[in-house]
Amino acid sequence: MTKQLFFKRFLANPGLIGALCPSSPALCREMIAGINIECAETVIELGPGTGVITDEILACLHPRAKFIAVELDHKMYENLRKNRPQVNIVNDSAENLSEIMENAGVKRLNAVVSGLPWAAFPVRLQKAILGTVIESLAPDGYFTTFAYLQGLLLPAGQRFRKLLKNSFREVNVSRVVWQNVPPAIVYRCRK
Repeated sequence: MTKQLFFKRFLANPGLIGALCPSSPALCREMIAGINIECAETVIELGPGTGVITDEILACLHPRAKFIAVELDHKMYENLRKNRPQVNIVNDSAENLSEIMENAGVKRLNAVVSGLPWAAFPVRLQKAILGTVIESLAPDGYFTTFAYLQGLLLPAGQRFRKLLKNSFREVNVSRVVWQNVPPAIVYRCRK
């Protein structure tokens, strides 16, 4: 059911979903590796989709940590609410991150984990969302996201990589996760 929903939502709006199927377990593990998530007090996931990365976050998160998932697609949001009732899920745009944090009583984030399709976004949207992410992070906070190998060749993918390097003091790129469809890399960025 999860894969079917993901595929249907991709067909309905490929610019928002950005992939044919959910991230593999290997990519999910790579997404949260090396960002001190087990010590984080506050974490937000942008674009959780069907929740496969959400599950990996929850498995590592400290029980007293505050976690919020932000999903724009209403059908994905409803699916997450139904299947993960323990998670605070907000049906909103990542552009509204400041308001989402304020409503949740969160001042700063230790980590932002993003499943958003950055290479599909126009430059204005890339800059707007990344700007709110940077403002929301605590000093030494982490931002992590992934990019599909073929997306790295697109102008939007190259522009996003440059934007990351210009916005964070530290940007690390993971090995290629070949066990994902399509293969991907993970950006780990530190404020």
